[in-house]
Amino acid sequence: MARNVLLSFLGRNDYEYCFYTYRGQRSSYTRFVQTAIYELFRNEEPMDVIIFATKEAKESNWNDKVREGQQVKGIQTAFQQIAPEATVKLVEIESGQDESANWKLFDSIIAEIGEGDTIYFDITHSFRSIPFVALIVLNYARLVKKATIGALAYGWFEKLGRPNEVKQLSPEQRLVPIVDLTNMAQLLDWTNGVDQFLRTGDASLIKELTARENRKVFCDANASPLLKREVEKLNKLAKQLDRTGNSIRTCRSLQVEEEVEKFRYQLEQVRHSQAEAIKPLVPILDEMEKKYSNFGGNTIINGWEVARWCVDNGLIQSALTMLSENVVTAICRAFQLEVTNVEIRNDLHSAIRIIIRRTKKEEWEVHSVPFVEEMVEKLLPYRELLKPFGEVAELRNDMNHAGVRERPLTADRFAQRVKTLLDAIKPFFEEMAALSQ
Repeated sequence: MARNVLLSFLGRNDYEYCFYTYRGQRSSYTRFVQTAIYELFRNEEPMDVIIFATKEAKESNWNDKVREGQQVKGIQTAFQQIAPEATVKLVEIESGQDESANWKLFDSIIAEIGEGDTIYFDITHSFRSIPFVALIVLNYARLVKKATIGALAYGWFEKLGRPNEVKQLSPEQRLVPIVDLTNMAQLLDWTNGVDQFLRTGDASLIKELTARENRKVFCDANASPLLKREVEKLNKLAKQLDRTGNSIRTCRSLQVEEEVEKFRYQLEQVRHSQAEAIKPLVPILDEMEKKYSNFGGNTIINGWEVARWCVDNGLIQSALTMLSENVVTAICRAFQLEVTNVEIRNDLHSAIRIIIRRTKKEEWEVHSVPFVEEMVEKLLPYRELLKPFGEVAELRNDMNHAGVRERPLTADRFAQRVKTLLDAIKPFFEEMAALSQ
């Protein structure tokens, strides 16, 4: 069963007593940030506590001890007194910092995370490479064990000053803030989402992350109106980014330009954001913009660009569909024909085949012979430029019929062949664009 789990590291130092604070709440007076995080982040849900400690740290702070003639409570006793209901487990780890030790630490942490757990990770007493390993573990656990991050927390004890200065402070002066670094960990989510988008054009993860951020902010009574406005802008951008990619993925050829323009508008709204939750995304936004940077002001050329976009993002079937239909759309725009008229489009497909194959008139199977005659005459000067269209149609049929043919093209050859055809037919789009001016 999924749990709330606090993962923390125990150090060797003689920790001083203090109050830890978080969002206006104050913990019990304690030596251990772990008990404070348990108190301040637990809410009403039970939370298991896993303490990772080296042999030396265990000897120093797990059990009670005598310091300067005074009995000092260990973390085990501290939990028994402050949170007796807590289930606390000690996991011993090596003190080494080489690659082998880091992998053992990784394995030890992963072993304590269950399927669907919500993880509260305390890195206050982490040392050397442990914070780095912690971030890797969090990312890995989310992917492999479907875990979620409750918080990535740090007790900012140094804010009180040096240890000898802290000793001079009264208990009421010993207020240590717990810093929530969860947003830093969530940047890994954003990185994964953007990587998915840049490689495949799929913005679904980005959309999911922004929706999550939007819900979190609007449910937070302490969130400022500015933050709410800015996160809402980000939410709108993500929805539009996803909508734009889906318009291409589903071959909505006549909608793509409009969706790209809407995306660019929403991108500019976010780019001017001042909210801290969005600032880390600014470099990523630039990469998102580059994804659609080749779409310009010429609609006919954009018809070719969208096919290239499909190829670049591994959408071979969509590329063939877009290329086949956008050649016909380019002709419609160049010769001022109704783009969405099905009979006109079917006859234009026929006219192209007639030109490429030099089909005799008596063999034509068309809706309007006079119209096809007229278009054959107009398009005949572009015969050489249209020749690649014949293979585009063949490949499209091969894919649409699932390769159930006598000589289907092998899967590993499809992408390269489509790239070659894409380059070969570009001059035709350029001619139609010039003709439409």
